[in-house]
Amino acid sequence: MKWNWKKNKSLPFQDVFGPAESTITHVTYDSRKIQENGCFVSIPGNNIDGHTFIPDAVHNGASTVVGSDRDTLTQYAASFPAVTFVLVEDSKTAMADYAAHLHHHIHKKMNLFGVTGTNGKTTVTAYIRSMLNNLGEPAGIIGTAGVWSKKSKHPFKPTTPTTPEAADLHDIFASFYEEGTRTVAMEATSIAIDLKRLHGLEFEVGVHTNLVSEHMEFHGTMENYKRAKLKLFQQSRQAVVNLDDDGMAQDILNMFGGPVWTYGIRRSADIMASNIRTDAGGSSFLLTVQGRSYLARAPVFGEYNISNTLAAVGSCLAAGYSVSEILCSLPGIQGAEGRFQIVSDYPGKQIILDYAHTPDALELVVETVKSLPHKRLILMITGIGLRDPAKRPKMAAAVEGKADHIIVSVDHPGPYNRQRIVDDVASGFHDPEAENIYKRKHREDGIHKALSLSENGDLIVITGLGFGGYQVINDQHVPYDELEVIDSYFQENRQLS
Repeated sequence: MKWNWKKNKSLPFQDVFGPAESTITHVTYDSRKIQENGCFVSIPGNNIDGHTFIPDAVHNGASTVVGSDRDTLTQYAASFPAVTFVLVEDSKTAMADYAAHLHHHIHKKMNLFGVTGTNGKTTVTAYIRSMLNNLGEPAGIIGTAGVWSKKSKHPFKPTTPTTPEAADLHDIFASFYEEGTRTVAMEATSIAIDLKRLHGLEFEVGVHTNLVSEHMEFHGTMENYKRAKLKLFQQSRQAVVNLDDDGMAQDILNMFGGPVWTYGIRRSADIMASNIRTDAGGSSFLLTVQGRSYLARAPVFGEYNISNTLAAVGSCLAAGYSVSEILCSLPGIQGAEGRFQIVSDYPGKQIILDYAHTPDALELVVETVKSLPHKRLILMITGIGLRDPAKRPKMAAAVEGKADHIIVSVDHPGPYNRQRIVDDVASGFHDPEAENIYKRKHREDGIHKALSLSENGDLIVITGLGFGGYQVINDQHVPYDELEVIDSYFQENRQLS
């Protein structure tokens, strides 16, 4: 696509140095991904300034360079006269605007569902996708579980834990649209919102799950954290709000002027669940929608996943589906990988994998699994190197006395000392040296220890950030597969037996 920077008034910029016209085939913030006629957006960061990679981008074929540092751009414009240099006020919003323009604002032709909250985002997006696909509406998801269209998982290499950068998002929207997926349920994290990755997007429905303390290492205060999440509803036409949540439900209702569907289990709402009964195949419950009750069934476990199901029900109601259509779709819903995922490949072993990585989520998972038939409960919890250190001991406190054996390990250590992370978590126990508490510095070792402690009839619950395909170690994204780690234990023990 040829861009004339002087004539096109819809493209925000402050100044242009070099050729007024440039050909652009792709937009990226990563100089290593630049190919011929690429547009490189240099984004200043806390540790690295993207402007320092301008020469690399030009050598790799960039036709256009975008940045917010006038002196740097004028300097490089003199060195590379054939390249167009574009000065902008904010590189992040410019990247979103330029990527949208490159793809002809295809996102405006799509139905976007944005899900925000501390816990439950991945599960809710998966439920929305599954229910809509069951109802005949091709839908995809974008988030921690990866990028999935209606048909399959896309080979997208993540550069962020959950919500991709704006340039990547618009590439994904375009690929979805081309293959016929016109509806997307995506996770809208507070960090992504603050870093303007969602700039310019218009959501048909903004969905709220809950708000508890998280990401304090980024936001600093709970008020900042909440303020970031509330911004999603400024970009949403309708809202789905969890009235059971004291964290931000009332704030959304106070600020939002559009149509709202509320949901809850403990408080009166538009959409409610009661008389919940759980068996080996899932849960049955009484679904009440605006005062009328219906018998519903879904293959989900735990009150928190019933709540996630209600969020998806509200999203489908907001999208115009009837209660009868929704009831038909519920028995076939599928959750996300690693969200209360039951591994049934090993006879005699009951293994559940769950992404729980906050004290609240951990408590809910343990409460749910304890209602399932088992002899002993063997639980693995983790401390996350790249998250708020103050949360680590709270993980231990949340589960103390609730399992027969507890293994403490590490997720995404980053550059931090693994032993320190383990000790931080264990400090939350009254007796960190108790004989039923085991410490392992590597997640693989922790999983193998949990499995080695188990006997037939025991329930092994492995929590933490085991999914996503990698672990961050130092500054590297090291490939990691949770199911392969589990399988390797059984393969090794088969050979020994």
